Amino acid sequence: MNSKTIFYTICRYVPDIIRGEFINVGVLTFIPELGKSNFQKTRNLTRVINFDDELEMDVLKALLESLEIQFNNRFQPILGKPPTPDYLKNELVYFVNQIQFSEIRALNSSTVEEDIKDLHDMYLYYDQKKSNRINADRVKRLVSKLFTLNELKDVDRRPNEQNVFKQHPFDFSVSLKGETLLIKALSFDYTNYNRLYTEIKSFLFDLSYFKEMGYENIKVVINNTSIENDSEKLAYDLLSKEVDVYTVQQFAELLNGAEIQRTEQLSIF
Repeated sequence: MNSKTIFYTICRYVPDIIRGEFINVGVLTFIPELGKSNFQKTRNLTRVINFDDELEMDVLKALLESLEIQFNNRFQPILGKPPTPDYLKNELVYFVNQIQFSEIRALNSSTVEEDIKDLHDMYLYYDQKKSNRINADRVKRLVSKLFTLNELKDVDRRPNEQNVFKQHPFDFSVSLKGETLLIKALSFDYTNYNRLYTEIKSFLFDLSYFKEMGYENIKVVINNTSIENDSEKLAYDLLSKEVDVYTVQQFAELLNGAEIQRTEQLSIF
């Protein structure tokens, strides 16, 4: 199957440019070979209101609807030459105030619809019903996709490190800025929180073993969540005392080289 290039960028609402805080409100994709661009706006505007209680909702709705009109169209496919993000760059140059777009990134895709859905799930996570949210396997898939998006070559998707029971508890090892990281993918989206606590207790046991063996560069990546209920808070507190914990969104920012503050920014993604 021939691959296509998906250029994508994240639309962000920035209430105060000086503070630099933002919340994701849309995902814009552009596929030159298909002559197609698409803007998907967030359906969960309640989170935006909670993020900025001074928001003029009618203004934001109008801006997002105008982006749909501007980008949800088809045009002549670009054939015979390498695809470039110039179309998006030219269209987005004026968005520098309360509506801003992230850096344009490229993904070579042989499964276009699936990869676009992954982008939406990653950056517009709260648009999904609770029953449809992300389990640990889905977190693992999205983390793997992040490595592909960032063109990281030195990634092991089946690390050999074994725990005391000869199991392989880690999902990835990756070389980042000259350091090798071991990564565990977890989800807090459990209806039965006893299962979550059992999984965390098991991983903390493994973590203690690996630290005794001299492994220090271990990270945990969880589903995008604002840690709102008591069960999630307890799970996060137990883990974060022993290891760095990132949401998928935060891990994406880490791979992009951004300086992030894990605890303070949990509530804004």
